[in-house]
Amino acid sequence: MPSRFYFDIENGKETIRDAQGVEAEDLAEALAEARSVIDEVAGDLGAAGSDGRWTLVVRDATGAEVGRLPIKS
Repeated sequence: MPSRFYFDIENGKETIRDAQGVEAEDLAEALAEARSVIDEVAGDLGAAGSDGRWTLVVRDATGAEVGRLPIKS
């Protein structure tokens, strides 16, 4: 049964919360989806002139952190 996962973006100073999330069969599928989100977000952060290190934090439906991936802009 699919579960909902959320992809928050943070840099230690601010956090951009994912209120919608995505459904995935398991954590592996959610992490694969997260990697595609990183490709989209990295370009946006670079174009916006954002500095600092950004991280994509994967949370499960309970809000628990289940993964953390660096975003390279």
